[in-house]
Amino acid sequence: MSEYLCALRMAARDAARSKGRTALVLAMIGFPTTLIVMLAVLMRTGEPTQAVVAGEGEPVSDGAAAAAESAIGALVVTMIVLQVVLLAGPSFVVDVRRRRRDLALVAAAGGEARHLRAVVLAGGLVIGGAAALGGAALGIVGSAIAKPVIEAVTDERLGPFRVPWGLVLVTMLVAAGSGVLAALVPARQAARMDVVSALAGRRDPPGRARRGLPLLGGLLVAAGIVISLVGVRVMREFGAALGAAAIIIGLVMVCPAVVGASGRVASRLPLPLRLAVRDAARNRARTAPAVAAITAAVAAVTALAIGGASDFRQREIEYRPELPMGTTLVRAPTERADEVERAVRGDLPGVPVQSLKVLPYAEGACNEEATPGCPSVHVAGKDDDGMRISLLDNVVGGPREARLLLGRDDPAVSAALTAGKVVLFRSRPPASGMTTMRISFQEGQGKGRVIRDVPAVAAAGDPHVRTIIPPAVAARTGLPLHTEAYGVDRADHRVTKAEESRLKKTISRFTQESELVYVERGFTESLDGVLLLLAGVAAALVLGGALISTGLAAADARPDLATLAAVGARPRTRRVLTMAQAVVVAGFGCWIGIAGGLVPGFAVTRPLTEQLEASDDSVPPHGAILDVPWLLLIAIGVVVPLVAALAAGMFTAGRLPMTRRAAG
Repeated sequence: MSEYLCALRMAARDAARSKGRTALVLAMIGFPTTLIVMLAVLMRTGEPTQAVVAGEGEPVSDGAAAAAESAIGALVVTMIVLQVVLLAGPSFVVDVRRRRRDLALVAAAGGEARHLRAVVLAGGLVIGGAAALGGAALGIVGSAIAKPVIEAVTDERLGPFRVPWGLVLVTMLVAAGSGVLAALVPARQAARMDVVSALAGRRDPPGRARRGLPLLGGLLVAAGIVISLVGVRVMREFGAALGAAAIIIGLVMVCPAVVGASGRVASRLPLPLRLAVRDAARNRARTAPAVAAITAAVAAVTALAIGGASDFRQREIEYRPELPMGTTLVRAPTERADEVERAVRGDLPGVPVQSLKVLPYAEGACNEEATPGCPSVHVAGKDDDGMRISLLDNVVGGPREARLLLGRDDPAVSAALTAGKVVLFRSRPPASGMTTMRISFQEGQGKGRVIRDVPAVAAAGDPHVRTIIPPAVAARTGLPLHTEAYGVDRADHRVTKAEESRLKKTISRFTQESELVYVERGFTESLDGVLLLLAGVAAALVLGGALISTGLAAADARPDLATLAAVGARPRTRRVLTMAQAVVVAGFGCWIGIAGGLVPGFAVTRPLTEQLEASDDSVPPHGAILDVPWLLLIAIGVVVPLVAALAAGMFTAGRLPMTRRAAG
């Protein structure tokens, strides 16, 4: 036990000495941990405290949807662990090569192979454990800070702050375990190193490539393509996710062969790139993991970007305005309509606010005290274009209310209402210019009746209101009117976003429903934030992989750089060579990843977009929608590798190293 405690002490001291490497690995493991913990806490906070079926008292759940979400969540966690291992693993390789002499001294002093493995694995455990603790703490604190920000931005109140401690603990264990997994291969290399060569400062010969690994990877890529294209027909989004996972794992296996084969075309490249490509092909054991990590990240980002852009395009195509552009509608709780009216007028001083009164209708709210038996009025008419969204029904009013709902003055509608005729929208003209009004009650609570010979006309347009009834006709029903909403005509005033936020905050005092205030502004969603986030994630992972790879290359290439200095190479040669190595690693990873993410990205658009999301029948049916964010993919494939090269050049010293101290 004492030797393992000693290994932990050595690992902790080395981590404290190598602050740059330690901070990099801590960020690699801690950043995903922080994100997962934040998402878990916010999702638990946003859940209702109790979801039950009315009258049964049992939780409501969709077993199939929950199983699919769990499976996809497991795939996401697996890919994150793979990403961490691929990115952090080379950094531990760098550490082992930097500490070769120290480890060789441990072996020379009587240490066995298991002791050398323990020293390296202890480093993974120390850094992984610290990243797990720090990431979990930052995730909890970050979610506590993000909760009021999300509520302010979305104007929706989340539930009480709750931390799923079980999930947080599992995330911490996975994070700590990923640190140990990342150190596993370097630990095996340390246990097998040649002690004499290490003490003499000689390099270990490169390991032999595994011939079967690329073949297995190619089979996995082919299987992933088939699963992505065929599986979406049966498993929908889960089929695309499963296919993407197979493609990414297959590409990770193929990357060493691709890196090795690249050396055959290096002779046609400029000198810095030629040296970088040959160095990557010769030392594929340290280059391939970084390329594989970048490939996995970029492939996932590509698939997500294509799916997200296509889904966004579907929402844009299917969007239909619910009100005339610039019109505002505030729904009011039936029992507190007067209080809401005073509050709305107080928030919009000097603005004409119209009360929209309605006769009771089947889908409307019922106030048992005001209208016992919950009556409803239905005006007969033949709808000519199927089901559409209806904001209100049985609106009682005249030309003023019609102008508010239509967004314009319609002489035919105004004349009909003034003449005491019911106006029907989305309906065929009634025969003989007459219709009927049927009054019904809840079962056993009243006797229904029919009012015949009600003058009516059909009007063009779709104000999302089925009928407007003149006050004189509404009086024939003998039913009391109630205020359903308050409106602001766009011709009178256009509510600003600040006024809209103030109205929503005011209405929240009366009800928790956040959609009672609606201002028609057209399709205002934007995909820019999501694409920028994906680009930022891809750039961060590419930069991390490229910097790790160039750092490892610099540690390996000290004798070569010293030779270059001895033959008269200029000081900036090292910086140019490092930048070329970063371009090679980032370029390989980005372009292979983009190619790998295209197929699952194309496949997932079918289950995401082929079915109409809108319940409004005015939206014509369409097939699968494909929208590829080419600008993002070009930025990832071209701009990000160049940025990685610049970053590598900034962090590289221009002075070429000397392996022996010059004689004084």
